[in-house]
Amino acid sequence: MTESLLKNCELFVTNRDILKVNFKWDSSQMHPLCASLCAERDIEADPEKIRACKEIIKENTGLLSEFKGTVLLALATILSFETDPEGKFHQVTESYAALRKEFHSSPYLPLSAFMIADMADSFNYEGIVDKAKRIYKKMKEKHPFLTSSEDAGFAVLFALSDIEEDEAIRRAEECYSLLKGRFFSSDSVQALSHALAMGADTSEEKVARTLEIYEKLKEKGCKYGTGPELATLGMLSLSGSDIDTIVEDVAALDQHLTTVKGFGTFGTGKAQRLMYASFLTANGYKKSGLSSAIKASLVNSVTSLIIAEQVAVIAIIAATSASSSTSS
Repeated sequence: MTESLLKNCELFVTNRDILKVNFKWDSSQMHPLCASLCAERDIEADPEKIRACKEIIKENTGLLSEFKGTVLLALATILSFETDPEGKFHQVTESYAALRKEFHSSPYLPLSAFMIADMADSFNYEGIVDKAKRIYKKMKEKHPFLTSSEDAGFAVLFALSDIEEDEAIRRAEECYSLLKGRFFSSDSVQALSHALAMGADTSEEKVARTLEIYEKLKEKGCKYGTGPELATLGMLSLSGSDIDTIVEDVAALDQHLTTVKGFGTFGTGKAQRLMYASFLTANGYKKSGLSSAIKASLVNSVTSLIIAEQVAVIAIIAATSASSSTSS
């Protein structure tokens, strides 16, 4: 592990602690996510600016807006990087309005609005959204039961890239066919296939690299999560770096994080710790053109994990209530 990777990891930990102290009422899973977003820009989190950006978002959105939901702290953190956060958020609300004409509301859509506002000219918002909707429909045709609101984010990423619509679907389908059955969750395999479709190499090469990284990490005692975390592993494999170097760096960062309070068994958890080690490693390689995709994959992954937790809690409460009603 290089000195710069270790330094960035330490900045990540510092940012996690800053966010944990200043935003204790937000989901604890948001703290490392936002910390990694700051570390990706090589800056220390500014809690006052993030707090001000939370207020900008709250004041400029409706009562039940998805901007105020699961991802609020992450969105406020991204907004805090701007020199004119109010002006930027005005652009975001414009791109979000275009998205809402074509997509159902979901926790994933605000991030897509940020990506469009970052990467497209305002006069082209409608065109980007139209292209994203066409791509999403083609995703849905291929996998009607798997394709959901999470995949809309990848549709937007494809729309923002120079990849042709049919080419994006072809790449994703080839990767999905090669990966099918390799991991338990078909949803996660689809997200991974969409992530890999962002790369220009052949599908066989991209899938082979991803699986080799996965297996070599497992040999080192680093069993990568096979749920929402998989998409971030895919982005890491697209970095183009030597596979053994990638594995060594991820394993070293993961080991370093085990010595940090809050990243052990009773903290962030092994699967998510490895996901962040992968993100920090990919960030260290700085492959041109992939930073937005890597960042989006990470935010989507954490959002999916939080939503899955919420669904599990609701299911437990419902089961407990049903049991109580039956016994009485």
